[in-house]
Amino acid sequence: MVERRDNPRLGAHLFRFAVISDTHVNPADDHCNSPFPVNARANRRFRHLVGELNQRDLDFVLHLGDLVHPIPASGDLYARAAQAYRAIIAELKVPIHVIPGNHDIGDKPGAGGPVPSTSMADIASWESEFGAHYTSFETGGMRFVLLNAQLINSGLPQEALQKDWADALLATGQRSVVALHHPPFICTADEPDHYDNLQQPGRDWVLELAARPGVELMLSGHAHNFWYDRVGKAEYYRLPAISFVRQDYSEMLRAAPGSETEFGRDDTAKLGYMIIDVFEKGHATQIVRTYGAERGIGEVSAAPKPLAPSPRISRPLIGFDLRQNWAELTEIAPSGALDEFDRKTARNDYPLMGLIEMGVQRIRLPLADLRDPLRRDRLDALVGLGLRPTLFCLGFPHDDGLSEIRRHAFDSIEVALPREHIPELTSLPQVDLPVFISPIHAHTQAENGIRKHTIEHGFEVTDTAILEHLSNLRDHGAAGFVVREFAGSVTVKWWQDVRALREKTDLSLSLHLRTGGPDPARETEDCSATLCALDILAQDVPEKTSIFVDRLITQDRGYFPRPGALCPAHNPSEISAAVARANSSKG
Repeated sequence: MVERRDNPRLGAHLFRFAVISDTHVNPADDHCNSPFPVNARANRRFRHLVGELNQRDLDFVLHLGDLVHPIPASGDLYARAAQAYRAIIAELKVPIHVIPGNHDIGDKPGAGGPVPSTSMADIASWESEFGAHYTSFETGGMRFVLLNAQLINSGLPQEALQKDWADALLATGQRSVVALHHPPFICTADEPDHYDNLQQPGRDWVLELAARPGVELMLSGHAHNFWYDRVGKAEYYRLPAISFVRQDYSEMLRAAPGSETEFGRDDTAKLGYMIIDVFEKGHATQIVRTYGAERGIGEVSAAPKPLAPSPRISRPLIGFDLRQNWAELTEIAPSGALDEFDRKTARNDYPLMGLIEMGVQRIRLPLADLRDPLRRDRLDALVGLGLRPTLFCLGFPHDDGLSEIRRHAFDSIEVALPREHIPELTSLPQVDLPVFISPIHAHTQAENGIRKHTIEHGFEVTDTAILEHLSNLRDHGAAGFVVREFAGSVTVKWWQDVRALREKTDLSLSLHLRTGGPDPARETEDCSATLCALDILAQDVPEKTSIFVDRLITQDRGYFPRPGALCPAHNPSEISAAVARANSSKG
């Protein structure tokens, strides 16, 4: 676990807690009243989680609901599952705060759902097993408001009581967290009603609560996948599950689920929880994957893996070039299971989850992304999370591009120019950002009888004369230079030469590590060269240097097929672990 420490930007560290969701405990191990084999693993996975949490440095745990799998209408099964839950959680060494999910207390109101809506009898069943169905507590000056989401829009007498109670608690402007099982929305606040969001008017009420002064976080579960947004100034997380994945959302991925994953339901790399560090002036989050780890009765949970620091508090070493569509929307078709009468739109946030997990701050984006309103809006959310974007483009942006650039918080801009034009520069256009220059190389002759038809740019270690000219333009807008290299060509000697070049010019360096090889027709089949290069680069990084890996997602088709930090199913590869280690060394 990352050491508790104060942060120069966020102030004193106050406390740390874990957030878990959707444990779906059964009445007994290895059995479930469900047709899906993975559901029978829930107790063993929850038992492992408790053992893992006991090895983390935590002050408390927050559970976002669906503690058990049998619904209250199951009668004895529900009571026995509640007993099994209590037996497992009894091992937890820190306090836990819980709220009900739809399995615990009946579904949200509305026709067409798979189970009955919540009722006063269901609420009574929850209260007899677990206590209050909505509640609050306070620690470190932060108030936690835990809502019963299934009560919203129900028309039950308790709904008005909960609304008045929450309105009063969040009227003071005190620093607060709002937590509920059912997400107000999955993709956008104005999306149509479906099974996985709250209907109106309750949705607007919850979003108005989250947007109030002082509210810093909103947390929900239920959909068993990860998403991130902002509501007002509050960060809004939908958490993955501990037990299984909602396989209807596998449509977000560009790869078929593996044969061992039950068509996506047992895609174990997408199971996990969150750890949140709270500081005087903000918070930092980290994602923890459990990979479906299990523990039987009397067994011992394996030691948890160390975590990279959150993007908001890390001192970044390695960043990524976001070549894939990082704001892609996918339509989730009516499934015949939990949704039969609605379509749902979802954004694939697993690339973002991977960046958070690796402690990445720096990202590269093409200037073209600013022409897309969807990406522009999404960019503001990523910057709020702590990511620091660099733009890149061919030639200097025109006035219309500059006006859009100035609306967003970019770290720098990389401009590619024909190599022969760089010695002619006497000044650089004013863009109000540090400008990095990358020369474009023309292919004038064939190599071994084969003419390349690819775009190459970036300085080389022999380019001392042209870089000396660029360094003379430091007072006229030039901030740095770009070097690009294939991972297989990175050696200790090469890295020493690049570092010497940076020191000689006193310009900042943007280094692009290319995970493929020089042949666009040949696949780079493994990541060994990239791992070796990362190990070399991480040993001695000079000041004023940014390192970007050029593939976040493995490219399994097209030109230069090559490995990334996440596989096509957006699960971590060995590159992801190496980047997390490198960023941890600087955290």
